[in-house]
Amino acid sequence: MTTIRDIAREANVGTTTVSRVINNSEKVSPDTRKRVESAMKKLNYYPNEYARVLKSKKSNTIAVSVPSIWHPFFSEFVYHIEKELRKKNIRLMISSNNTDAQTELEFLDMIRQNKVDGIIALTYHNIDKYVSSNIPFVSIDRYFTEKVAYVTSDNYHGGEIAAEELIKRGCKNLGFISAIAPQKNDTLKRKNGFVDKAKELGQEVYIYQKPEPILDYNQFFDDFFATYTDCDGLLAMNDQTALILLKYLDQKGINVPDELQVIGYDGFHYFEGYETNLTSIKQPIEEMAQAALTMLFKLIDGAVIEEPIVLPVEFKPGNTTKTIK
Repeated sequence: MTTIRDIAREANVGTTTVSRVINNSEKVSPDTRKRVESAMKKLNYYPNEYARVLKSKKSNTIAVSVPSIWHPFFSEFVYHIEKELRKKNIRLMISSNNTDAQTELEFLDMIRQNKVDGIIALTYHNIDKYVSSNIPFVSIDRYFTEKVAYVTSDNYHGGEIAAEELIKRGCKNLGFISAIAPQKNDTLKRKNGFVDKAKELGQEVYIYQKPEPILDYNQFFDDFFATYTDCDGLLAMNDQTALILLKYLDQKGINVPDELQVIGYDGFHYFEGYETNLTSIKQPIEEMAQAALTMLFKLIDGAVIEEPIVLPVEFKPGNTTKTIK
């Protein structure tokens, strides 16, 4: 059985240096690290992770919980988390709970028992007992009754931007549609910013909201347009809802943007380097992922919880709103 001494002899270094490489210490030069890693590969050596965790009290693993990996915003967020962790040789555990509370709770129980260094969660479930435990925890968009570290974007201003841009483009009857999560979260401010800016500019807003999950979007949209027949400018809570709406409008023969202008919210990529043609309020997803990790690493190192990180948003023009001449 290959030991650290064998690796040290092959790489012509001391056992302490090998141990530092295994534990990803910064006190090793790149050339020495490369030599040790080559020796480990040549001798087919794999560190005893369980023993290393017990000794260092760190697992070199971060857990991330999201409602659904199918949702483009969540998948893009996880992509950037994984990319940053890979640079630091840190492992990632992911839970995609399909908005099922029990699945998420079981995942959080599992990672609490099998030591991880910290958790990043984009969650709308009742998980207060986990955020109050001694595991470093960063929330995305969601705030809790206890003081919990969280990262979000400027949702209120995003709503303001959407109202201003629709009115600039000639809309006279604005609407806002949304599925509402059971737990309070920062994304609800999108509606507030939208309504406040519209009123400031002399317009009211048709608001149509239903609790999650929406099982029949066609009925959801039917009910909205049956009630608000003259709506000509609409903000959807997120891009996913907006894209489902566009399919519905196409089936109904409603022309976008001539008859109805639509703005989504997220500005996600279908895949790297490719965005939709949907007009949207773009969140800085990559920057949100980086900020969450920066905050989490500070908590792991024992820092006091900081104020929430609120990142700016921007208007992303697309084909679902008119061009200003």
